[in-house]
Amino acid sequence: NHFKCDHCEADLISLGFIELDGNVICESDYAQKYAPRCTKCHNAITGTIVYALGGTLHNDCFLCHKCEKPIGDGLFHQEDGLVYCEADWGDMFQTKCAGCNFPIEAGDKWIEALDVNWHGECFNCSTCQCNLQQKGFVVRNGKPFCKV
Repeated sequence: NHFKCDHCEADLISLGFIELDGNVICESDYAQKYAPRCTKCHNAITGTIVYALGGTLHNDCFLCHKCEKPIGDGLFHQEDGLVYCEADWGDMFQTKCAGCNFPIEAGDKWIEALDVNWHGECFNCSTCQCNLQQKGFVVRNGKPFCKV
């Protein structure tokens, strides 16, 4: 048998191998000598590599701080040095409209009234639904109403 690891000469017929720079290397030698290291657990990465936060990570090491699910190549955010998936970050840190419960994004017209935030188009009378932006309103049971 001539199909052997170029480093340790292990028989590669029954082992996994990697071809690297023209050499055939068993998975064990690859993991010990060539594989990138995870910046979180410091073990060799021989499967999928996640490139994030200036390093390389195992998919199972790059987790959302809240739900603890792998982020993989999905969108993420950092707050106070902690990583969050897109959904959890939005739930925890984005300002939401009291009318529609959708996020108030940069560039949206919004107002603060009744100690909460509203999209301008969502700040409406609780009875007739007329828009109350730049109009006087009254509050009953914590809800806005037009003066009519």
